Amino acid sequence: MNRNRRYHRGGGGGGGGRGRGGRPPGLSGREIGMYYRDLQKSRKEEEHRTGGIRLNPGMDVPPGVLNQIFKCLERFEKQNQDERVCNEFQEYFHRLLNVSFEEFLNESKRNYGSVNVDQGDAHSLRLKAELERKGDSEEYKKKLKMRQKLPAMQQKDDILKAIQDNQIVLVVGSTGCGKTTQIPQMILDAYIQAEKGHACRVVCTQPRRISAISVAERVAYERNESLGSSVGYQIRLESRMPRDDGSILYCTTGILLQKMQTDPLMSGLTTVILDEIHERSVETDLLMGLLKIILPYRPDLKVILMSATVSEETFCEYFNNCHTIYIHGTLFPVDVLYLEDVLQETGYTNFQNDIMTATRKNGRQRNNREQQDTQYSSMINSYLPSIRDKYDKQVIDTLRRYSDTEGCGNLNFLEYLIFYICEHKPPGAILVFLPGYERISKLNDQLQRPTNPRHQRLVEGIQVYPLHSMMPTVNQRSVFEPPPAGTRKVILSTILAETSVTIDDVVYVINTGRTKVSDYDIEQNIQTLQEQWVSLANSKQRKGRAGRVQPGVCYNLFTRGRERLMDEIPSPEILRNKLESIILHLKLLHIKEPFDFLKTLINVPDIRAINHGLRLLKCIDALDEDCNLTPLGLHLARLPIDPQMGKMILMAALFRCLDPITSAAAGISFKSPFYTPLGLEHKVDNVKRDLSLNSKSDHLLIHNVIKGYRENRQQGSDMNFCYRNFLSKSTLSQIENMKQQFADILKNSSFLESSDCCAKNSNINSNNIPLLRAIIASGLYPNLAFLRKVKRVGRRVHAIHSMSTPVDRKVNFHPSSVNSGEASFDSNYFVYFQKQRTCQVYLLDATMVFPMALLIFGDGVKQGELSANEPYISVADTYYFKCEPETSSVILKLRQLLGVLLRKKALHPSPIEINSDDEQLIRAIHLLLSLDDIGSHLDQYPSDDEDDDDDFDMDHDGVTP
Repeated sequence: MNRNRRYHRGGGGGGGGRGRGGRPPGLSGREIGMYYRDLQKSRKEEEHRTGGIRLNPGMDVPPGVLNQIFKCLERFEKQNQDERVCNEFQEYFHRLLNVSFEEFLNESKRNYGSVNVDQGDAHSLRLKAELERKGDSEEYKKKLKMRQKLPAMQQKDDILKAIQDNQIVLVVGSTGCGKTTQIPQMILDAYIQAEKGHACRVVCTQPRRISAISVAERVAYERNESLGSSVGYQIRLESRMPRDDGSILYCTTGILLQKMQTDPLMSGLTTVILDEIHERSVETDLLMGLLKIILPYRPDLKVILMSATVSEETFCEYFNNCHTIYIHGTLFPVDVLYLEDVLQETGYTNFQNDIMTATRKNGRQRNNREQQDTQYSSMINSYLPSIRDKYDKQVIDTLRRYSDTEGCGNLNFLEYLIFYICEHKPPGAILVFLPGYERISKLNDQLQRPTNPRHQRLVEGIQVYPLHSMMPTVNQRSVFEPPPAGTRKVILSTILAETSVTIDDVVYVINTGRTKVSDYDIEQNIQTLQEQWVSLANSKQRKGRAGRVQPGVCYNLFTRGRERLMDEIPSPEILRNKLESIILHLKLLHIKEPFDFLKTLINVPDIRAINHGLRLLKCIDALDEDCNLTPLGLHLARLPIDPQMGKMILMAALFRCLDPITSAAAGISFKSPFYTPLGLEHKVDNVKRDLSLNSKSDHLLIHNVIKGYRENRQQGSDMNFCYRNFLSKSTLSQIENMKQQFADILKNSSFLESSDCCAKNSNINSNNIPLLRAIIASGLYPNLAFLRKVKRVGRRVHAIHSMSTPVDRKVNFHPSSVNSGEASFDSNYFVYFQKQRTCQVYLLDATMVFPMALLIFGDGVKQGELSANEPYISVADTYYFKCEPETSSVILKLRQLLGVLLRKKALHPSPIEINSDDEQLIRAIHLLLSLDDIGSHLDQYPSDDEDDDDDFDMDHDGVTP
């Protein structure tokens, strides 16, 4: 069989190899025009005859390969009969697939045994005696005396009475009042003193991993015991569980939701505390919605909601005007200075645009910068007249001239302010709020190696602690310890340190006023992460971090004029997120109709966002047509990451190509490691193309970069590698951290033998480029674009592309993509993660894939025929390929058996062993995908003087209008 005839790049792309663009040789002038007119007419007649279906070239598999595939399938099916595995799956997951949430609750209630609260219980007596002995300890007395100074402890009796008299209590208190550490202890000690200690099990949720750990460690310290006794914590992939009876568990909100999947009534708990509910995280909103349904089934369960003084009326009303307690009082007063005050005090005037605002990846970002400058000028010019007589002229002039005085636009100013405090202010730790890891990393480097000679003398007097959610928790715990003698602690943190993470010795807070906020564009169905100004509520929380040990100071790096424009509170996260992950979690909780539940929340998501989520989950085969969980959906629901990335890394584990695919997934989930200095865009684009190794993939480019970085790091030349290739070392470090987290998740889910991304058994197929492209497609589908045509511009290598997606008539590769300007592709199909709409629609990233990947991992795959001699196979009723029935049947059989394998892995989680029966199915799919790497491909694209597409016009520079 002619290999070139089999794919022809998956369809389209022009004529055969006869003349330029496939036209007959020897034509000229008017004959060429007549030829294309007749060609267009015949195409229209063909589409009319076939009902609009246009068949792309054939997909038939050579007989020898088919025979190998049949042998693999026979061996797999011998041990995995579809009916048996399906029945076993249906039986095992019957409750999940068929029982509603209310039935699930009733069933759990029937199985729920009341807790024995016998006051004479021997264990409760032992716990009481233990607490009394502890109370005689001088060390415990000393710590208790410190605790009693906290405002929460001063209202202990009122709090305990409110909990006793009400099932739901809302506790409102400002940061640092002690509600998170003290209220769980009050409850536990009250149970113990009433000789009911063995029945007490308190769970307190935290919005972040480091919060759960640090608070648990603090409470264990206050109780004069080690973690694992009466106090413990549980976060993803890490835990120190407390004893079973008479205990307090601090856990992330997601962990409690996970526990509810098997025990929705939380039958082992006496008290549930939801902390930091004012942050309005998705998980917290879901938990509050679930609790409203659950509480009538558990009248003995106490629920305590804890919030800062932010819109507490909203929560009170949501729980039917529940009882509310306000904890009054603060520790020490905090002076607040605004930007104009800071400039006046420090005298700093040396502002210039920081490199981070001068280096932009593309024109759109430069336009954003210009727009921000315009907005700043409008804000500051209207504000300055009101303060002209209160501050020095140089302060007024500096504010007027430089927009990067605000926030963290100029890290040199931040560096100066930190060392100014070190040089002129009394002892005390400095907490700096920054929006993200990149800023933290850059400022950390500046503080370690300052350019100012005066600052260089002060470096030995500071100890810098980066604090970020992506850092390993073990590295972050040191931030709570006292710094070495004679040094001042400087903490560089994201919003992480704004709430539950309390660092006792902080006296000075530098609030840049900036944070990273996720947002969801429903119209374009795109999730973004943007740097924005914080809300007034955020600023209030940040201010509260100072002054725990003495009067403190908060330096706001924004003017009072900017503060007047800030929102009162942050927008709830559930209104700013895609909903696929949420829908999957609800399905695991037996909630069959997500919208019916979501409309009961405090804020109801847009129905379009819910529909987008349902549609995507069906496309990636996580839900069936009746919106029930599929075997794949069951796996994805259990993975604590985005479903598309979850599918990608899960397939990487099954097909043993872990390292490159986790690189691609991490790059997609975080950001590109490249930075682009102004004016050097073309140079950076050339570097990317060199590093891509002609893979036609922005996603595989990330892995090539990671491999090069590792090799150079071993040789001690990593800094030079990054500088030479315009790479951010901090971003590469983050990508490596994310890869490790992905591997940990897969290992914890029993899909891997080792959590090492580079383990040999996990990377047997990591050099098979067609397979890697297919696995990337498995995760990014249905984000699919079709390349109709490539036009070369004269004799230049650069080419212009005519592309479309199912929803966009015209799209193109973004200029920063390695595929932009490419003159030759072996396939017409591209998967992408994100598109951007400016003057036209751009694909910000793309990977070329072959049709076979779409047929195996796409949705709505069917076989049919236009006539007796025209059999086909199609994807999503959109893309049709000529295909003999024998090949179509094999593809459909492989898809069916992949579902069988996923059912089996849901029943018996374990890695696929090499040479096992299960691996035969993987090998069969591998054989099909590997066909794309055989043979040569003819160049069939027309040049710039041949264009049979009326929709694809050029201006004289060869640029799409």
